[in-house]
Parts: sequence; C-alpha cells; structure tokens
Amino acid sequence: MGEAAIVCRSVSRRFGTRTAVAELDLEIDRGSVFGLLGPNGSGKTTTVRLLLGLLSPHVGTVRVCGLDPVPDGERVRARTGVLFDQPGLYERLTAWQNLELAGRIARLDPAERRRRAEAGLRRVELWERRADRVSGFSKGMRQKLGIARALLAEPELLILDEPTSGLDPVNIKMLRDLLLGLAQEGGRTILLCTHHLDEAQRICDRVGILRNGRLVAVGTPEGLGNDGGVHAVRIHGRRLDVAAASDLALPAGAHLRLLEGDPPAARLECAGPQDVERVVAALVAAGAGLQAVVPERRSLEETYLAIVGGEAP
Repeated sequence: MGEAAIVCRSVSRRFGTRTAVAELDLEIDRGSVFGLLGPNGSGKTTTVRLLLGLLSPHVGTVRVCGLDPVPDGERVRARTGVLFDQPGLYERLTAWQNLELAGRIARLDPAERRRRAEAGLRRVELWERRADRVSGFSKGMRQKLGIARALLAEPELLILDEPTSGLDPVNIKMLRDLLLGLAQEGGRTILLCTHHLDEAQRICDRVGILRNGRLVAVGTPEGLGNDGGVHAVRIHGRRLDVAAASDLALPAGAHLRLLEGDPPAARLECAGPQDVERVVAALVAAGAGLQAVVPERRSLEETYLAIVGGEAP
C-alpha cells in the first residue's frame, strides 16, 4: 500500500436490500487532491463514513493512513480533519470558543491550541469576528470556521464533503479560493466530495465518478474521458465544405459535421485515431485543401454528464 493515504479493495456496503457502495476499488496517493464526484445517492457520503470507521464494509478492506478504520477508528479520526455541508458548530459559542473546545478535544496543550486557533481564524479571514457568536454567522462564514476547525489538529488527511452546498456564488468562489490555497500547499491529502465540477477541475489532481454506488471512471480532470471512447478533432480547410459534401466513405460510427463560420471548419467524431487518419486522407483526396487538424479534449463536465446520464464515457 506504499505511499497511498487511502486504499479500498472490493469494498461493498448495503443498507437492507439497497447497495450503497459496490465493489469499490480506490487508491489515493499521499499529498494529492482527489475529487469524488457523483449525483445525490451515488455513494459519496457512505464512502466517507466507511473511511472514517463510522460504517463497516460488508465486503472488502479499507485502509486510511495505513490503518483499518473499523478497529482503529479513533486513531484514523485523530489524523483526519472533516467538514460536511453542515459543519455542526456550537451556535451559542463564539468562533474562538468553538476552536478552543475543538483543541481541548484534540488534547492540545493550552499554548498550542491558542496558536493554532489564531492561525486558523486568520487563515479563513474570521479573526476580526472571533468574539462573535456563531448563531449570527452566514452559511459561508460557518463553512470557513468549519475548515479552520478541521485543520486545527494539523491532520494528514482532510475530507470535505459538499463544502459549498447551499452557498451563493460569491461564497462558493470565496470557499473555492480557500480550498485552492490548501491544495497548493501540498503535504496533506485532500478528499473533496462535490457536485461542483469547476471546483474539481481547478483543485484536484485526480477525480473519480460514482454512479449507483460504483466507481465508473478515474483519471485527471483534463484526461478523464479522453483516453478512450470517442475521439474528436476540429478540421480546417479552404474547400472543406465542398469536399465534405462529396460522397465520402466514413468509417462505421464516424460523424462529420460542418461548423458555421468562415473559413470552413468541421468537427469529426469517430472511434479512434486510425479512423481520424482515414477521414483526413479521404478529405485530402476530395480536394478539401486542409490547413489544420486539431484534437478536441472532452471537458470534465461533458464526461461527467455522459456518465451520470448512462452513456459511455
């Protein structure tokens, strides 16, 4: 298991007759930022609870920081900072008192917990509000305080489960920028469960997509969905419109669509690079006057929507 912070092998978890997580195989490197994506009910929160030892798998093995979360749950949770979409703060306490209490629970000595509490509040830009009760905080402020609390014990692993849920666009950007700063520091493993693909695109080294409890795709945000399946290229040519209108023999499954604009351009989708070469050769033979063939990268959003919509990635 080497440098992996999280390892799941053939993990399944059921609730009655419903399988929430099915045959999960997942490995997340130490110091990386991994995004776990999927619609509601796809198994993200159940996976988090399995990692924290709050649930035990019916089948398979889980290791977090080299530990089994079921018998070693207390040790795993001591190494892990967690923020859910509802941070569970004490409403009647101030921001400072919430962190002071969390430091006591983490068994930090008084001087150290004061140092970390101040550093955390300054980091999330709540230092000036440290004496205010949480009951008067906005949702965005509560999430920021939740992050400060999650970081108080300087955890090896930080788990963020839908941290921007329910936030307005201004607070989403604010929290995203904070998470991006945490990700860029390195040295800490971050697991981000989110619906927001823009967050995953900007922050994560790798992402995985869950659908109906199964991990159906894993890769980098840029590369996911571009290593196989449909290949797409944009073709430019001086007489491309004339050549495309001729009787081209396209490979099975290939689709050539002319695009609006001048000079002429077209988008080609086909099964693989060999089919691209065949179509390009046919266009050249038809006198298209080709000027450029540019590969198109499928976006993370396109891949995600294709997968959760039931299409092949």
